[in-house]
Amino acid sequence: MMVTSTYRVDADLKKQAAELYESMGMSLNTAINVFLRQSVKEQRMPFQPSAVPSASPLPEVGSVAANGVAYRGMDGRGYPVISVPERMVVDPKRDEDGTPVLPQSWKD
Repeated sequence: MMVTSTYRVDADLKKQAAELYESMGMSLNTAINVFLRQSVKEQRMPFQPSAVPSASPLPEVGSVAANGVAYRGMDGRGYPVISVPERMVVDPKRDEDGTPVLPQSWKD
């Protein structure tokens, strides 16, 4: 079963990305699905961001946000390590090919 999702994206960025992926022989929708599937497969972003904006520095190691998410530092590859409270973890059902099927109540 496929669902429709809506995301806010800068119009110029969307246009540039669509043109890029069209030049690679795929639609923007296909590219987004590839990104999401690879993220789930690797359990992380499937690439290392090239720069961390200076306007949003990482929190102090050991700090805990109001929602209970704790920042533990960086792993050996430079990725942030966090601890998420059990109450925030969702383990969705999966379809035949292993793709997560999100609850119908998540209509956005």
